Amino acid sequence: MILADLGYGVLNLILATALWSAVASVVGARRQRPEMLTSARNGLLVTAGLSTLAAALLLILLLTRNFQVRYVYDHVSTYLKPAYVLAAFWAGLQGSQLLWLWMLAVATALLVARRPTWDTELRPVVMAFLAGVQAFFALLLIWMTNPFELLPAAPTEGASLNPLLQNFWMIIHPPIVFAAYALWTVPAAYALAALVSGRLDAAWLSGVRRWTLAAWVSLGIGILVGAWWAYLELGWGGYWGWDPVENSSLIPWLVGTAFVHSALIQERRDLFRAWNVLLAVLTFLLTVFATFVTRSGLIQSVHAFAKSPIGYAYLAFILVTLAVTVALMVARSRALRGNGELGDLLSREFAFLVTQLLLLGAAAAVWLGTLWPTVTEALRGTARALGPENYNRLFGPLGLLVIVVLGLCPWIEWRRMSAARLVKKLGVQAAIAIVVAVLGIVLGVDEGWVVITVAVIAFAAMTLVRQMAQGILARLRTTSGWPLRTVVEVVRGNRRRYGGQIIHFGILLIVAGVTGSQAYQSEVQVNLEVGESVEVQGYVLRYQDYAYEQIEEGGNKVRNQAVVEVYRGDRKLATLAPERNWHRNAQGAVSEVALRSTLREDLYLVLAGLEPDGYAAFQVLITPMVLWLWIGGAVLLLGAVVAMTPIAWRDDRQPATEQR
Repeated sequence: MILADLGYGVLNLILATALWSAVASVVGARRQRPEMLTSARNGLLVTAGLSTLAAALLLILLLTRNFQVRYVYDHVSTYLKPAYVLAAFWAGLQGSQLLWLWMLAVATALLVARRPTWDTELRPVVMAFLAGVQAFFALLLIWMTNPFELLPAAPTEGASLNPLLQNFWMIIHPPIVFAAYALWTVPAAYALAALVSGRLDAAWLSGVRRWTLAAWVSLGIGILVGAWWAYLELGWGGYWGWDPVENSSLIPWLVGTAFVHSALIQERRDLFRAWNVLLAVLTFLLTVFATFVTRSGLIQSVHAFAKSPIGYAYLAFILVTLAVTVALMVARSRALRGNGELGDLLSREFAFLVTQLLLLGAAAAVWLGTLWPTVTEALRGTARALGPENYNRLFGPLGLLVIVVLGLCPWIEWRRMSAARLVKKLGVQAAIAIVVAVLGIVLGVDEGWVVITVAVIAFAAMTLVRQMAQGILARLRTTSGWPLRTVVEVVRGNRRRYGGQIIHFGILLIVAGVTGSQAYQSEVQVNLEVGESVEVQGYVLRYQDYAYEQIEEGGNKVRNQAVVEVYRGDRKLATLAPERNWHRNAQGAVSEVALRSTLREDLYLVLAGLEPDGYAAFQVLITPMVLWLWIGGAVLLLGAVVAMTPIAWRDDRQPATEQR
């Protein structure tokens, strides 16, 4: 098998090149030998090329259905649609490991392709760390998870991809998440480089700001895309179940959110130096922990792979990296103190500290909940998992407090301010929050926590509106041009501030969507014969037709489908066709849900059962406001794009002033 042998050989070359780059970076820096640093840089560029070649070889083997390669046999078949072959690349342990290595190598190449400027002193340590991480992944691929491993003989057919993964969103969800994991390595590398060099001012934070924001938003969007896949494919009517693998991606996102805000304070007030170094490294290590959860098999999850010794390798990597970081922090403890002062309890500095503590508290709670079954099994011999209600009781109030601080923080002044002055500034948004709460009660909202949440969202949203309006209206008063152009110029002139505010709007929309969908989802089970109708909360569902046990994909799939027309009164709204199928390589039936989505609510239809005569059982769910989760994700992405846009985007006639 020439391609498989070539692929394995490329992995060994990646390991050798990455190790050389790591050694050359260290030796070149210590002995002041620029030629070795150049060699290390070139080695990282070569590693990116070799990683791309290895990924291309695996993809070719998958596309050509070369079943003698074990990974190909396990994940594709002759009847698998070509579009899902791409998903098969990262559907398994070996392929996802190679995907992560490839994305990290490409990110590293993009970083080192630019000559050192502000980071001349930091660059050798950064290259050494990034090369070391690549060498670690390459070693795992060679030693434990070789994607080019061969079977003794070539089977005539493959096991094929899990039907649950044969979904468009599973083509893009894993790459987004692994791209985020790779990007988070860069801030961690610079944090360690700052520790080693002693350059612990805000220069390294400013230098990696776009890398940090790209990593943060990529992970957030990846989580939302995964939630959308679960909503469409699993057939239970939800998008988040507090599964350990779901949690393992949320934890680094929460810690990364704390890091983004903490970095802002160091840049402006020279506070939280130690926080930032630790949070940057910890966020990266938590992405590795996420992989540990999925790959170790020690924690049960619907998404996890079988138990594997690779989990212990990840655990060792986490512990060693954390120990080195803590040791360096102890050695640099004096330089980590900074020159800023925290300020009074009623100060913006303290408000940021509270925000960080809330985010880290939420992350710690989710982390402990994720590990709880493992802990109870070790202590009591029986694994006890926490249910969604346990997470909601703790995570809900913490999240609500974060939104309260989001609404308060822009009005709190630096260093100190009086309570009377703050109350005066909060009058408008407090009044809006009260009106919204009263209006909700009048309209029949009978859940106290929903009323409070909606009022808090209104409070924070009004803060954002007022903050954005101040700068825009001030410019409009002094400019006679086209108003829309003026607004665009204002945003361009301070893209970091307005990008952050747009991101916060996106977060509020997501919270609103979660609140509505969690509080008022309704579910009914109905049984219908062909031609019968049923009314569910104003919708009339008319069962029109069915297909029973249609054989497809060369006998590997048995399809059951029902065709249901949806009416409101006499007006036809949609035709839905839910399916309940049986696949040769899956245990139990696989649902393909049908969905009608609007800004107000989703009508979610599941075919629960189908008899030969057409008698069908349906699960009908009506979920308010769930579409606002995905809209919020789009707004969040827009805000990140605005915040990361290079300064050259501004109108040259209007000088830009970046708010610091």
